[in-house]
Amino acid sequence: MATTRSLARQGRPPAGFTSIRDVLDGKINAGSRINLIGVLTDFRAPIPTKGKDWKCQMRIYDQSVEDDPNESILLNVFWPQDDMPDARCGDVIVTFSAKVQHYEASISLCTHATTDLHIYESSKIPKPRADASRARRPSNKTKINRHPNKYENEFVSILYSTINKERIPTESEFNVLKENSTRVKNKYSELKDLRDGLFVDTVVQIVKEPYDLGDKFTLWVSDYTEHASFYQYKFMAGSSRGQDDNPSGYLSKSPDSSQKSSWTGPFGQRSMQVTCFEPHASIIREQHLSLGTWVSLRNLQIKFGHSVHNLEGYLREDRGAQTIKINISKLDHLDTGLLAPELRNALEREEKYKTKVREDLKQIVEAASAGLKRKAQLGEGSESHSKPLENSKAKRNKNRLAKQQEYNRRNGLVGDVLPPQTDTTGNVPTDLNVLIKCENKSKPPTSVADILAPTHYETTTEGGDTITLELPFINANYRTYVRVTDFRPSRLEDFARLKKRVSEYAALSDNEDSDSASASDSDNVLHLLSRDARIVTEWEWRFYLKLEDASCENNHKESIWVVVNNQSAQMLLSLDASDLKRDDENLGNLRQKLWLLWGDLEEYQAKVENRAFNTRQPNNGDVPPGHSDDEDEPQRKRPAQEQLSNLPFGCCICQYGATVSEKDETKADAGNGRRWERMFGLFGTRISG
Repeated sequence: MATTRSLARQGRPPAGFTSIRDVLDGKINAGSRINLIGVLTDFRAPIPTKGKDWKCQMRIYDQSVEDDPNESILLNVFWPQDDMPDARCGDVIVTFSAKVQHYEASISLCTHATTDLHIYESSKIPKPRADASRARRPSNKTKINRHPNKYENEFVSILYSTINKERIPTESEFNVLKENSTRVKNKYSELKDLRDGLFVDTVVQIVKEPYDLGDKFTLWVSDYTEHASFYQYKFMAGSSRGQDDNPSGYLSKSPDSSQKSSWTGPFGQRSMQVTCFEPHASIIREQHLSLGTWVSLRNLQIKFGHSVHNLEGYLREDRGAQTIKINISKLDHLDTGLLAPELRNALEREEKYKTKVREDLKQIVEAASAGLKRKAQLGEGSESHSKPLENSKAKRNKNRLAKQQEYNRRNGLVGDVLPPQTDTTGNVPTDLNVLIKCENKSKPPTSVADILAPTHYETTTEGGDTITLELPFINANYRTYVRVTDFRPSRLEDFARLKKRVSEYAALSDNEDSDSASASDSDNVLHLLSRDARIVTEWEWRFYLKLEDASCENNHKESIWVVVNNQSAQMLLSLDASDLKRDDENLGNLRQKLWLLWGDLEEYQAKVENRAFNTRQPNNGDVPPGHSDDEDEPQRKRPAQEQLSNLPFGCCICQYGATVSEKDETKADAGNGRRWERMFGLFGTRISG
């Protein structure tokens, strides 16, 4: 067995300790906790952070890197002020349970709740192989988890006597650096504190796809704080609420008609434009920084932009630097092992902002629904007073409405189907269900047959011949008139499905590292700390509707299957998905909503379920997509359909493409054993009852 002296001569630490060389070579995984012994070359005195902890830094080297003046490791200490250590030039540092962290291109160590530091005063370290415990400085830390044993104390004296000390600065140089470290200005700033003329470091999220201008990029970023000199992005252009009623700033009517509807938030004065010049533009392009990415920006210039009204950021090359310095770096907010305190705070603000938006939108929907009901009631009241003469068609409508109201009362349902509209164009059905609202009313309606019709594209070959190609799909939106004749899955309880994901706020969960979460960095290095992952279990809508064309009067009416995804279903139903097999209240609300959409279709389907059915091959536009995440169900062979009570309605349908597996290489037009399949989805449609 190797002796303590032989280990020191070989540059190897005692058992249970790691060499600095192994750490710098990446042999130790990020998040691992290690023991380390080394000699101090630089000490940055404790300074306060924005939280309860203070921070100091120690730079250490050992015999594994003693001959390379550029090789050492930085130890970041985040402890309360009363626990902060003190060290002097050339002291030996014994560290127990320090955490390895990787950030950008550097590797360093960080204290943990169980980390212990033992500092041996260099002037008192005895000659080898004497026990060096008498040179150990008293620790200020309240709780000590582990003390060095006899062999580790002996190794301290051997290491100090054998290591190359040429790297240790003079005592005067060391003290000057230590004193200057307390004067370092912390340039970190949240966006709410920006001022014209500042150069700052900050942590932000990219909130719109970056715009590539070749030699530079334009980013739109936010840390979910507000600034009066940022551009105000507004939302819900039809709202009559003013800014005074709406401090959140995303519900007001916008006077700027040029504002893009593609802006998805954050709304209000929470976002800033940043122009990134080379070499940062190349980094954005190479690392594919995109919408939703969190980034660290350093030395960001703040000034008013060309409009002179809004503060903007500019990320330029550091011309005075001897080497190229990159001032933008990607942060992984889902990395459960590492998390910066600045990023943690920004994530908490984002979570609060999105929760507030959801609550406000829910109130808007509820208020709109209440308003529609009041209008309907007022309309009925005014009719009763005026008592206009009724023609035969109005009488039929009135009788139909009375029957539907009676059906509601008998079945415990709510809401009325309003009297149908009158056909004025020849394309609009004469008995529309006006409780179903859809977008783009000014867009001419398209028949289902035209939606299903393939699209052809003419092109010219190199030989000059003109050929016509049938496209697998196109990206297009339509407005049409339809009625629901079928749905999948066959049970409403299966309209919502379970979805698991890692929360974007997973790193905010509490664990034993929380004592370091308040750290701040005066050296422009974000010290990332461990957080446990948090798997979020949530429910989402996913079902299919078979829609039959209602805009034509011929005997053969085309039908189309459409996907109703979670977002479209939330708009359609004004309900959030849940476990419908256990949530009886939400299931009842869903059944009531769908009755307004399709009448007694569910009741009819229940009768069909009791009849024989056979499987059949899917046909385009006739069955749900075969590649969907839902398990394929047998397609029911229906008897002659009974007359349903559901009324036609206007809706919006989008066409798009999805890739599916394809074994036949001649059909794999999407490449890599996959082909394009045409899909149709419902969007922009809402049940207002």
